Order: sequence, then structure tokens, then C-alpha cells
Amino acid sequence: MEKEQQFNSLPDDAELPAANLPKSKLIMGIDLGTTYSCVAVVQDDFPKVIPSRKGQRTTPSIVAVDEKGRLLVGEDAKKQLLINPTNTIYGAKRFIGRNFYSKEVEVLARHFNYPVIPIGEMSVGANIGGRIFSLPQVSALILNELRKNVCEYLKENVSQAVVSVPAYYTENQREAVREAGRIAGIDIVRIINEPTAAALAYGLNKEFDKKVLVYDLGGGTFDASLLEVYENVFKVLATGGDTFLGGVDFDERVMEFILSEYERTEGQILQCDSVITQRLKDAAERAKIDLSLKNVSKIDLPYITISKGKFKDYSLELERQQLEDLTDDLIDRTVEVCLEVLDASGAQPEDVESVLLVGGQTRMPLVVERVSKFFGMSPTKGVHPDEVVACGAALMAHSLGSDSSVRLIDVLPMSIGGRQPDGQFKKLFEANSTLPASSEVGVATTHNSQQAIEIFLYQGESTMAIENEFLGAFVVTGFSKAPKGKVRLNINLNLDQESILEVTAKSLSTGEPMHVQMVARAPVSIEEIATSEEIAVSSSTAETLPDDTGKRPASKRFSGLRSFIRRLST
Repeated sequence: MEKEQQFNSLPDDAELPAANLPKSKLIMGIDLGTTYSCVAVVQDDFPKVIPSRKGQRTTPSIVAVDEKGRLLVGEDAKKQLLINPTNTIYGAKRFIGRNFYSKEVEVLARHFNYPVIPIGEMSVGANIGGRIFSLPQVSALILNELRKNVCEYLKENVSQAVVSVPAYYTENQREAVREAGRIAGIDIVRIINEPTAAALAYGLNKEFDKKVLVYDLGGGTFDASLLEVYENVFKVLATGGDTFLGGVDFDERVMEFILSEYERTEGQILQCDSVITQRLKDAAERAKIDLSLKNVSKIDLPYITISKGKFKDYSLELERQQLEDLTDDLIDRTVEVCLEVLDASGAQPEDVESVLLVGGQTRMPLVVERVSKFFGMSPTKGVHPDEVVACGAALMAHSLGSDSSVRLIDVLPMSIGGRQPDGQFKKLFEANSTLPASSEVGVATTHNSQQAIEIFLYQGESTMAIENEFLGAFVVTGFSKAPKGKVRLNINLNLDQESILEVTAKSLSTGEPMHVQMVARAPVSIEEIATSEEIAVSSSTAETLPDDTGKRPASKRFSGLRSFIRRLST
């Protein structure tokens, strides 16, 4: 319990906002990014980006432990990234809310210098400087840093926020972000999708009546959302994305180019430790940014290795055309997602009346060129790609505390469903379903004297449940023993506008409410699926559950599961 507790709060040496500030009624808008984060508030009806204490308008999403064991966050943490990469956590947004034992984490972990470790049943953590952090804890430290900046700037205690997430985040990932807010002492009053936030910043109070495509290519994720904007109604028609596509992948291609050129020109492979690897990543990112303004960038790597007992320098030039050739397929992938989004909404490229570019990677000229060609128009230039999401979140936050008529109509990014006895995935909520949404499923006992029915939930688009993301399992109890098939229940699943799921159950014959309980267990293997009964457990499993079926269960989150089910009721 003590170990679990340490992940449910900020580390003891985390610097908190001043405790003596007057309580504020303002609600922050936070863009919690993969590489940089941004915070804004609305003052005099206009969103204002709050700078860091060092005057920067964005904060690096980095947490580190230095050689003296001191905890560093943001700009201070980034400074030591080149010299101490194994003790510096970056890109945590790609890991948060994922199952440690998933293929995705296995692949991702190879690209980061810090050790990635399991926490609890299946969560992801990091071990730096001999200290272990959960991923929600890492995000909480970044959120706390942003909150400190706001409190110090405004001289008020601001403790509420609207936080944006990629539209294609799963429910587990959204729940992990909510957990990060709780750890940071921030009341996250609303989770908003990043493209929707960008559209808000672009179209609020502009009296538009048009279809808007938000193309969001950030540091670690890509999202595309088609929205219909009319008056102050923002209706998401369809959304899609790739949580493994972002600016860091462009950097990776440049780094691979540097290594291949070194081998070609020097006749040997550059031996890379964690420090050299991080230096290559840093040089690749700087060259990529440079080539958004110039046609040629010189990459200098002094003292990059030792040859014949002496330090050896290495330098080369990278042309914009070479960068475009290296990353052309990555941009193609973003266009394919845009096409899928249009198909899902029944729209054509010519139906889109405005295209918003969001995220730092959209500064790349080839991105602008390819998007312009696909949609037959130049993207809108009236939004700041690094700040627009935070500003939109702040506008949403402001509307919650006023009589504003802002109305968001969002959609479910990926299908949610249950596991069939043959391992097939049965969709209960289709992708791009308008939120809120509800679904009903009828179940029956499959054993004599059975006292519990267990249902496994997954999210994704594969026809096989095990290939989708495991969301959790819940057990329904409270019915009397009877011959198999005699007990029939109606399970109601309701998703609210933030994709928070509420589960209820009742007897089909009497209407009597049942008891619903989450169970913390690891994802079910393909072998277990092959031998299991349809969404049911045996009475022997049920006997391990507490005998409190006559009581209404309290809402509960299971830290080991990172469940996306926020409220459980009978």
C-alpha cells in the first residue's frame, strides 16, 4: 500500500505553488503536449498564454533527476537532456495509459534512453536516478509546473483546468490524464480533444457556418478531425489519428540519415551510447527546424567519437529535398488519415472550407504543400500552431464558468465492445458515434447456480478482441442461484460527452438492480479466450468476490487497472 501511495501523489521534493495565494475563479486551459506543453487563461474575453518563470510561452514536457538527486521539471530538465539522457524522462505522453506488456510499449521503449518498467498490474513507469515514477506522476509534475507558472503570474491560486488530449486517445489514456490531474492537485473539469480545442480558438464568436478540418501534427501524435462550425456550435463529424506519428518520428529519420552518412563517408559504424544517441537526436531536430526556413542545414557534431585515441569531429550538410525524401511517407500517412476521416463523415476534400494546421511539425514546407494540394486550398494562417490548443482549452474553460452558449458535440474516436466466446470483438459503440451515447446488451448465465457474470471490454477496430486495447473487466452479481440460462440480465452502458462510461445492470424479468464491480486483472490471453465461456465466469470465480451484493457500491477507481470506467452504479 505504501508503494502504491507514492504513485498517487507528487514526490516530496516537488515544488508546489505558493499556499497563501487567494483562491481564483479562473479555469486554466492546458495543452499537455508530447514535447512541449502550454497553458492559457481567458482575461477580458480573450485567451492569454501564460509564460514560464523564464519568459518562455511553452514548457518542455520533460522530467529529470540530476547527478545530485535533485528533481527537475520543464526547462531545467531539458538542459540536462544531452549530458544525462538516461535520467531524463521525455515523450511520456506516448506511454501514458498504455499496458506495459503491449506490443506498442515494447516497440516504443527501444527509442528512449531512460529505463521503462512495469508498475502494478500493467501500468508503465520509469526508473531514473534510482527513483521510480509512474507515467501519470510524470504528467502530474508537468501539470504542476504549468499551474505554478499561472499562480505566480496571476498572484492567485488557480486549481481547475480544462486539459486537451489527442482525439485518438483511448479511454485508458484519458483516464490516466485525469489521474495526473488528481496527483497534481488540479481539478480537471473537462477533457477536450485537441482538434476541437483548436477549432474553438479559430471559430468561437466568429459566426462561421462551415466545415473545418483540423490537421494536428504535434511532437508525438497526429490527429485529424472534421468539424461543422455554425454560430457557437462545434460539431465533430468524424475523427481519426495515429498515436505513433509525430515530429519525433521525423527526427528519427534524420538521425538514421546521419548514421548512414557517417558509415558511408568514414567507412565504419558510429558506436552510440545514450549520450551520443541523444546528441544525434538533438542535432536532427535542430536541422529539421532549420530546413523549414532554409534549403541547406549544416550539422556539426564535435567530439562525437574517439578515433586512434583522439576525439573526432563530424559534420555534414542536409538539404531540404533530402529531408523531404526521408519523410515523404510519414506525410503520406497523415493524408491517408485525413481521407479516412472524410470517408467516415461522407465528405469530399472539396467540402472542406477551412484547414487548420496545429502542432510544431506543420511548419515543415512539405506538410503545407501536401495539405494544400489534397484540399485544393491553402491552410488558414490565423492560428498559432504551438498555442492554439491551449487557447481553445482556455476558451472552453471560460465558457464553463459563464453564461456562454458554446456547445461541443464530439464523437467516440474508436469503437468499444466486448469479447465473444470465440475471441471475436463485438462492437457496442461504433467509432465516430456522437456523444453522449448509450448501448444495451443482454446476457444470461451459462452454468447452474452461477452467481456472477464477467464482461471484458476492449477498444479498437480489429475483429479479434485480443488485438484491441484492453479497457477492463466488470463483474455483475446480485442475482439468485438458478439453472443455467434462467437468469437473464440487461446491461446498460452509457458514455457521456467526455467518453466517461457509466455501467448499470438489472434483471430482465423483475427490473431489480444488480451489483456492478470492477475487477483488476491483466488482459486476457488468446489461450484463455479459446477456452472461456461467453462473457461469463464460473461460480467458483464468483465466490472470490466480497459478499456485499445487497449494497450499492461506491464509485471506485482501480489504480492497477487504470480503468476508464469512472463511475460504477447499480
